[in-house]
Amino acid sequence: NYLPLMAHNMPFKDDYIQNISPDKESKQTMVDADLVAVTGDVGEFRAGITLAENLPNDDKLSIKELDGGRRNVYHRQIRLITSEDAREKMKKRLAATVNPELHQYYNDEADHWFTVGHENGHSLGPKSGTEGLGKYKSIIEENKADMISLAMLDVLTEAGMYTPEQRKQIIVTYAADNMMTSKPTLSQAHRVRSVMQNYYFIKEGAMEISPEGILNVDIEKMVPTARKMLEEIIQVQMKGDFSKGEKYVLDNFVWTPEMETMAQNIKKVSKTLNGKVESPLADKLLES
Repeated sequence: NYLPLMAHNMPFKDDYIQNISPDKESKQTMVDADLVAVTGDVGEFRAGITLAENLPNDDKLSIKELDGGRRNVYHRQIRLITSEDAREKMKKRLAATVNPELHQYYNDEADHWFTVGHENGHSLGPKSGTEGLGKYKSIIEENKADMISLAMLDVLTEAGMYTPEQRKQIIVTYAADNMMTSKPTLSQAHRVRSVMQNYYFIKEGAMEISPEGILNVDIEKMVPTARKMLEEIIQVQMKGDFSKGEKYVLDNFVWTPEMETMAQNIKKVSKTLNGKVESPLADKLLES
């Protein structure tokens, strides 16, 4: 129900074609899925991480029950923080890096809400024409998806998807979780976009990192700033020009001394937040 509303509120929406039409019912749905089992090197994934997949084809259930539609799948066991050790480390991280007045708004579930907006954001904006951005295409696309998630918060809160309290939780949790433990390389699209966003929000006065590495957030400036950054990103995508994309990335990929102090604060508290996946169905199948 909300995707067409988001499409309608996209910057410069009349200048490009989107995967989601502002005027038609969306055929894209979201579903939580429990994993039967996980294999691979998952022993040190970050606790609370949201593992999300945009399924490329209409699945059988959506065809049968909904007359078709792509699915965004979120794996609950991986996104939830179940370990007391991980919860304790998160509290220590907040104490070492975030203004105490903002702790009341930190909610690890809000990270999932933000990610839902991010994944939906990939279906919005220019549907094609971004290939010319070359190696910067992914960085700019990931940045776009994040800014859509933030920029649409007021619209979605007014529409009833989020409460005013949840809006604040999403903003503060996003800002706290976006802090980095080290400066990434340009090959790390997801991490590069975090540095770009942090620098942009600091530059616009929506966020501040003190010389001691403590984050403060001006909650009411966050959504307008995200909207401003989103407008710039959409302009870059519409032009599809490599040099303009490169300039936009490099102008905002700035690692400040305060970010470095913040990174050191995070590393002093914990170098990794280990997670645990609980899979009761797999346990039952093994017993049978």
